[in-house]
Amino acid sequence: MINRNMDNFSTLIAVVSGVTALYLFHSVLYTSHILFKTHAVFDSQRHLPGSLYLMTRYLYESLRKKRGTMRKHTNDELVFTLINCRYDALSLRRFCSISGYGWDYPDSVFRDVPLCYPELLFTRLITMIVCSERFKLSPSGLLSVRESLSLIDAVDELKRGTFSLQARVLEYRTVSTGVEVDITLTASRDQQAIWSSTLTLLSPKNTYRPDAQPDLEITHDPVSERCISLAVPWSTGVRSAWVFGDLCPLHVFVWWGFACPTARSLWMFSKCMAEMEKHKGVEVVRAPLTVSVCYKQPVSLPRKVTIRVSDNTNETSSTASFLLEDHKTRTVFLSGQIKRQSSEKAD
Repeated sequence: MINRNMDNFSTLIAVVSGVTALYLFHSVLYTSHILFKTHAVFDSQRHLPGSLYLMTRYLYESLRKKRGTMRKHTNDELVFTLINCRYDALSLRRFCSISGYGWDYPDSVFRDVPLCYPELLFTRLITMIVCSERFKLSPSGLLSVRESLSLIDAVDELKRGTFSLQARVLEYRTVSTGVEVDITLTASRDQQAIWSSTLTLLSPKNTYRPDAQPDLEITHDPVSERCISLAVPWSTGVRSAWVFGDLCPLHVFVWWGFACPTARSLWMFSKCMAEMEKHKGVEVVRAPLTVSVCYKQPVSLPRKVTIRVSDNTNETSSTASFLLEDHKTRTVFLSGQIKRQSSEKAD
């Protein structure tokens, strides 16, 4: 009698487990797969391809494609759009807390939404781009090497109502260090672009060296230059991965041969912008402006770094430069320049 009850119980457990597995497969993987294959425009208020599904695609595409080479595909347009997006105070607060603005930044009086914050909103779309079978490069080992950001209007405009996000592949280029791809990101409201950025990613060859990346033509004014020393603890890599929503946590601990955790490029960029705003004033990061950034290599943690900021203002334009380097060796991790028109010229 006892053996019969045990058999019935085991059968029940097996049935329940099978039904649960089938439900999870359908709701988590199959539904996401159908959405990913059949849609290019997604509503942020509805179901999006899930993180587990995208992680699976990330691993699959990483095994299927070789790093540093470009697969031959048709020239189909690769673009994803997210509509009906809304301002999220919680994500902004988390971004500000990790990027140097302070946990209370969104609640402060007369404080603009940080310049780099919109890029955080594109995390899911960028992931979908690099995990697509139409993407010609392996998603594994992609490095941010350059970025050109344009701010047409104040980022605060995104708080006034619904807005849309679009990520689009522009072009691929074969270079000496591997293959580069330009991905343009655009945040718009009422069909008017407010913020845009062209992010250049590199799929490196095995012989890639960080010092092979060319520098920007940047001149720092020694008179106006300010140096800020910062200690970057080990936990920064983990915290930034959680806030910025890294698809693969492995990138935090092993990024192209680095044995210790690293801080991602968006963290480096936003940290420089936060210090620029603190020491040079908020006007230096207000629209209209363009920012050019060159990412040399990731910051391995823990480490002490120095941020150098300087500005050069005249009657028609305002230029500010920034640099992130190692405090001891002065190894450059990031360099960039902000070009802003004067209000008279903009009018």
